[in-house]
Amino acid sequence: MKNIEKPKLKDVAELAGVSIGSASRALSTPHLVKPATLEKVAAAVLKLGYVRDGAARALASRRTHSIGAIFPTFNIPVFADAVQALQQRLNELGYHLIISSHEYDPERELISVRNMIERGVEGLLLVGTEHRPAVYDALNASHCPFILMWSLDGSHPHHCVGFSNEEGGRMVARHLLDLGHKDIAMISGVVAYNERAKYRLKGVTQTLKDAGIELAPNRIIEQPFTLEGGRAGLRMAMELTPRPTAIVCSTDVTCMGAIAEARLQGIDVPSQLSITGFDDMEFAAVSVPALTTVRVPATDIGISSASNIVAMIEGRPVAKRDRVQIDLIVRQSTAPAKAW
Repeated sequence: MKNIEKPKLKDVAELAGVSIGSASRALSTPHLVKPATLEKVAAAVLKLGYVRDGAARALASRRTHSIGAIFPTFNIPVFADAVQALQQRLNELGYHLIISSHEYDPERELISVRNMIERGVEGLLLVGTEHRPAVYDALNASHCPFILMWSLDGSHPHHCVGFSNEEGGRMVARHLLDLGHKDIAMISGVVAYNERAKYRLKGVTQTLKDAGIELAPNRIIEQPFTLEGGRAGLRMAMELTPRPTAIVCSTDVTCMGAIAEARLQGIDVPSQLSITGFDDMEFAAVSVPALTTVRVPATDIGISSASNIVAMIEGRPVAKRDRVQIDLIVRQSTAPAKAW
């Protein structure tokens, strides 16, 4: 059988009537190419069935134009919003996104970091500010630029894009105190290997302490960031003495689970029990009742992280701490305290 030679970039350029350089730019950085040139190159690519040889191109240029992003999980919608924004912004800048998750397992995170580096990513995005020393060792040894997303909490020298989870916890606690709540419990995320859950808890407990309310250990209920975690947490909270008049949830997902379980138990939210969330996911506003929650601009985090990592790769100055704005959104899941 006769071998059919694969079309090359020069064939695309000839058919489109442009230079090889213009054809290359149209394929690698289309946003920098005139629409007319882009249209001609796209038509030539389609007619010839041309596919770029990524490995050869990377070897020749020593560039992969790929960015890695490692998330704790993809089960939380707010992370999905960030991934979408990341991908769109990186595409605009001529880069593509490679994603992975570690499900809160520090060993899996380290493996993912090493795999990304071995595959030649030019930059890496990690969620959170607390990672194993081996993660930073691998990044520094490879000279791979990286940014920590989602948190500004903690003391560290690294570039980050995010907000103070501790301040978000304070916002929620102050709101409940203003409503007269004193018997409060918290359905926290599992704090181990999750500094976002840790600092949200810290913000709540410290604000309550400042108001003269000590949140006892049995009133801090660690559960996974899932609907069932929220359900289980609510059941445990209702066994406390005295019963809480308000429950703080570390994320909207557990908040929804807690509200569903309260409904099952015949507990009215918010007249008998106020419940708050965190993240302001898309469904928070249409939940019944609509959730009082902390709005986290996941899209802004994704866009800023993409822009900053590309700026680092291309040698442009980047702010050490890029802060996004969070806000308390008061809706119908909270009300003034009433004794049981």
